Amino acid sequence: MKAARLYGPGDIRILDVETPKPGPHDLLCRVVRAGICGTDHSIFSGRFVGVRDGSVKFPMTPGHEWSGVVVSAGASVTGFEPGNRVVGDTAVSCGTCYECLMGQYSRCRRGRAVGTLNAWDGAWAEYILMPARHVFHVPGAVSYDNAAMAEPAATALHAVTQAGVEPGDAVLVFGSGTIGIAAAKLAKLSGAARLVVVGRRRFKLRVALRLGADGIINTTETSLKEGLMHQFGSQEVDRVIEASGSVDLLRAALDIVRTGGSVATVAFYDSRMDGLDIDRVVLRGVTIKGVSGSLGMYRPILQLMDCGMLDLAPLITARLTLDDLPAALSQSKAGGRGIKSMIDISEP
Repeated sequence: MKAARLYGPGDIRILDVETPKPGPHDLLCRVVRAGICGTDHSIFSGRFVGVRDGSVKFPMTPGHEWSGVVVSAGASVTGFEPGNRVVGDTAVSCGTCYECLMGQYSRCRRGRAVGTLNAWDGAWAEYILMPARHVFHVPGAVSYDNAAMAEPAATALHAVTQAGVEPGDAVLVFGSGTIGIAAAKLAKLSGAARLVVVGRRRFKLRVALRLGADGIINTTETSLKEGLMHQFGSQEVDRVIEASGSVDLLRAALDIVRTGGSVATVAFYDSRMDGLDIDRVVLRGVTIKGVSGSLGMYRPILQLMDCGMLDLAPLITARLTLDDLPAALSQSKAGGRGIKSMIDISEP
């Protein structure tokens, strides 16, 4: 099969490699769509903290956002058969530890991330091998494009739930990428009374408005404080979802969240935060939740997509093929004009 193999920062090669063979509990899936996310860009550039500390192992096949079709199933697999449309988790658990045997796969200490840290080979390939316990059926009304974005949407939903968004809340989202905009939509569906997205790109912020944000703050045109007063009539909000990866905005989030409020961080940071006034956070009773991954969140996302309440296809701003990847990654920067680049790997 054809696969994109990353040998180190800036060194990605499209190669013919052996198609994996499913074990008794595995599914071999033909990949139809695969997304490119900010973490992929960060690993390719070498900025990602996991590259610097050695937890990203090369060579490997990236790609943790995907949708596809089951080609073959292992002898012990039940509930799946060739032709089923599917998506897969962003991590693969060991399947044998106590936590896995109890079905608590997200707590597995020997797990491997799909296409990123200590990678299980990902979906920038014609086929992907996945344990059946980490695969989910795609409902009939959900397109392959939307299904491939179930992963970032599930991560966004995890951020919304960890932030504790409740009906009537004033919610601020930092970041106008896929996860930020998805989190904004999902926070509104969770009952946020007013939802505002903060970013620097007019095009992205316009998309956020089309997908249901009540307001936007473009920090290239106005200060954050002025924007908060205009949008909320206050410089405090109930919940903040930090999806930008900016240490400065994370620090700002801790300043503007109200006493007893919460901040969910759903980004990786290329630098450390210095000078945090932790006493102020403690005295104000602010809750900080770190969010990475989305195990357990796929089913509600797919159900929302199936009933038409969540459509993320408008976030796709570029389409390419596997052969286009080396040039596209070398020429593009995460956070630019585009939002989601989608790789068309095979025909539905």
